Amino acid sequence: MSDEYANPLTRKTPLGGRTGVVIASIVPLVALALFLVFGLAGGWAWSWMFFLLIPLCGIVVYGLRSPSRN
Repeated sequence: MSDEYANPLTRKTPLGGRTGVVIASIVPLVALALFLVFGLAGGWAWSWMFFLLIPLCGIVVYGLRSPSRN
């Protein structure tokens, strides 16, 4: 039995399993909501940075699962 937490490159499923997939699916909606809330509050100059949550979440949930990294 391989311990996927000891070596994340041997993981075959997304981090967190189904929960990780759900989180990765909800993050774009959360990023949009945060963008609009903070933008309408007067922070348009910086509110776009919430969209960086989308690739960050993708990297965390899916990024380390590929065993073919060199």
